[in-house]
Amino acid sequence: MPEPRLRIDGQAQTFVAADDRGLAYGDGVFRTLAIDNGQVVARVFQYERLAHDCAALDIRGPSAAWLDAELGQLIEAGDTGVAKITVTRGSGGRGYTPPVPARPRVIIAFTPGMPTPPDTLALDIAATRLACQPLFAGVKHLNRLEQVWARREAGASAAPDLAMTDTQGRLVATTMRNLLFMDPAGLWHTPGLARCGIAGATRARLMQAAEQAGRPVVEVDIHAASIADFCAAIACNSIGGAIAVSRIGENRFEHSPAMARRAAAWLAATA
Repeated sequence: MPEPRLRIDGQAQTFVAADDRGLAYGDGVFRTLAIDNGQVVARVFQYERLAHDCAALDIRGPSAAWLDAELGQLIEAGDTGVAKITVTRGSGGRGYTPPVPARPRVIIAFTPGMPTPPDTLALDIAATRLACQPLFAGVKHLNRLEQVWARREAGASAAPDLAMTDTQGRLVATTMRNLLFMDPAGLWHTPGLARCGIAGATRARLMQAAEQAGRPVVEVDIHAASIADFCAAIACNSIGGAIAVSRIGENRFEHSPAMARRAAAWLAATA
């Protein structure tokens, strides 16, 4: 994998301070962006989600204009790859109490080259479960140990991904993707994220496109027993787009390829 190009707080740097609160406590947020031909894919959606997450943690986030300028220092015309924006509360003293006032730190990385996503996903369910914490539900904060452990599970079985439930047995997402489902009537559903999980930018794009098409996506609690109510499923994120899910556990989905094609068309229209 190529070495990432890095900027930290508006400077070409490769190291952060040892007392950074993102490093010490996970006190920050991040977003992963697809870069196509030198441009941020779904720029408005990505910046909106980053601003939302910064506000949720009461961190002063960077402006869109500043992000554009910084990304322009790293990304050349024609570049394709993956960018990551990390915003921490900055440096702080010993202990959990946040510094007041805080001086947020912004780390931007760009890695050339786009990973190739799988054509379909067959998902087993991870033993690692997501803890319920409504205060931070939907926020892509830096505390991602549950996903790290679930990715360790996936690696042990050579699985490209795993579905994840919360501690009450509700289906939430995969280790790195949001999930959407279609029922036999053609209605789309997605796991509700009021208790845990990440509200991804690609999920938001699909939900907006469905709304504009007159078929709003319904947010619901999906338990293991209700997975069989659906005939199609897709998993989505900003880097891989929408991928057909052939099964989750023992439940198979016959119409996932058609659902994935519809989702891909909607994403192409909102890039």
